[in-house]
Amino acid sequence: GEIFLTEEEILFSKKIIIQIKKKINKKLIFIEPNVKIKKGYQNRDWGFNKWQNLVDNLKNDYQFIQTTFGDQKKLNDVINIHNINFKYACALISRMNLFIGTEGGFHHASAALDINAVVIFGGFIDPKITGYDFHKNFYIDNNKSPCGSKNYCEHYKECMDLITVN
Repeated sequence: GEIFLTEEEILFSKKIIIQIKKKINKKLIFIEPNVKIKKGYQNRDWGFNKWQNLVDNLKNDYQFIQTTFGDQKKLNDVINIHNINFKYACALISRMNLFIGTEGGFHHASAALDINAVVIFGGFIDPKITGYDFHKNFYIDNNKSPCGSKNYCEHYKECMDLITVN
């Protein structure tokens, strides 16, 4: 797919990146630890503590950018841009060196914007279905995968536990 950004969205992201680059000389990673709250969302959630641990381990070498909306949880030691819509967040992703997050809207946006990504799939859905070859996809392929369950299941937890920060 393609994402078409307006001049306003492009200018918005350009201004933010210029401000960041004045202060920080690191590669930029857009990180999305939150999953959309809908039926079965727990089965795609890697766990907020793992996301924070990832930032803690890499923050000296990379600058993380996170966007939040409403009451979404914010990671520590990231640049957070709050209450912008999906298209403005996509404009920011278009200027990143990497996207890291779970399977979902922003992972599809990063592919459409030709941005490399690390995507946590767990055991919910197979990357052969919704993944991209140029992304690094973490998927646990066992006899119960992909479960695709819309109800909480232990399979998802077992798979997500197997994907460590390291």
